[in-house]
Amino acid sequence: MIKSKQHICHIVLSNIGGAPRTADSLISSQSKAGYKVSSVVLTNLDPQWIVAFQAAEKLIIMKVAGSLFYIGGPIHQLWIAIQLRKVISDLKPDIVVCHTAFITKLFYISQLIPGSFSVPSISYIHTDVISELPAESKSRLYSVIKLLQNLFILIDNWISVRSLQQASGLVFVCKSLYERFLDLGLSPRRIAICYNPAIPDPSHKPLNATAESWFKSPDLITFVSASRFHHQKDHQTLLKAFAQASQYHSNIRLILLGDGGLETQIQKLATSLGISNLVLFAGTVTNPRAYFSLSRAVILGSHYEGFGMVLVEAVASGVTFISSDCPVGPREISEVLQCGTLVPTNDVDALAQAIITHVETPKEIIDRSEQIERLFSESTCANSLEILLQEVFGEKLYK
Repeated sequence: MIKSKQHICHIVLSNIGGAPRTADSLISSQSKAGYKVSSVVLTNLDPQWIVAFQAAEKLIIMKVAGSLFYIGGPIHQLWIAIQLRKVISDLKPDIVVCHTAFITKLFYISQLIPGSFSVPSISYIHTDVISELPAESKSRLYSVIKLLQNLFILIDNWISVRSLQQASGLVFVCKSLYERFLDLGLSPRRIAICYNPAIPDPSHKPLNATAESWFKSPDLITFVSASRFHHQKDHQTLLKAFAQASQYHSNIRLILLGDGGLETQIQKLATSLGISNLVLFAGTVTNPRAYFSLSRAVILGSHYEGFGMVLVEAVASGVTFISSDCPVGPREISEVLQCGTLVPTNDVDALAQAIITHVETPKEIIDRSEQIERLFSESTCANSLEILLQEVFGEKLYK
């Protein structure tokens, strides 16, 4: 089969996280390889991401309110699936790549609707599915509402697992994520383990003025953390640990890159801890590596991760990292790149001590360029998916 006649459609949720960056890289690589490539985005994209997806022959932005995805309930998810069914039927791709398990679920529901255009799919698992599955309420107060909520959770979790089971192939962004997936009791037919590419900064914008002054000061030691303000990222433990460490070293500073719904709450926490003058909320930036390279270390304190690509990008920038040892990601990164400090999740004392240790020892300059190029290049990622694609295309051809 000629690649130019094969149409791959990538579906992403938004421009948040590593999934859209990986999708953009794959769209570019596959277009250059001769595939027809399209992209469907379920929420709005800001202008820089519309430009980023320019390699796609067709870009469709569905503009569904992202904040409602997780709280809108089954009726809203069904409505999204109905809209997605129409989009896929119009595009008529040869294969669909669903970036995240959540999108895999929506696509699976869309395929159950009568009149759908039947097409094989690959689920690209970027996140820790098990940690993200909602848990049943443990409240002792029994009510019709609680029973209905728990029933929906059970059904929703079953559909989520079923959708992964029905996918023609699964891509995991690291080995530990695949091993954790096996805890669901599933044994997928086709898998690929493919690290996301460590993509260089797309811009060379100047640093935030305050951040630049901190980096330039010979008397200050500055750390950086880059993650959205969400419960998963556990900024509370990070700020409490930083406040504790600042009692021993008043010359430390912390730059927080990113935005999100909990930003105001975290800003209030910094004030209540008395460290608002030591912490800079720099917002989302397009050149995070410029900040990483000038920091003492990059810190990630998440409860769970799909991989923790920010740690790879830190090492690619020449610095080490401090990370929570959550179920998936950081330990594998630490092992393959042979660097980094791991601490237990949600452990203020351990994280504070790790920060203090880094302050009291010389800055560690990391050179892992060979490993980064071998394991985390865009070509490595594209080649891993290519093998899986051809297996699925082959099965479809001979059916």
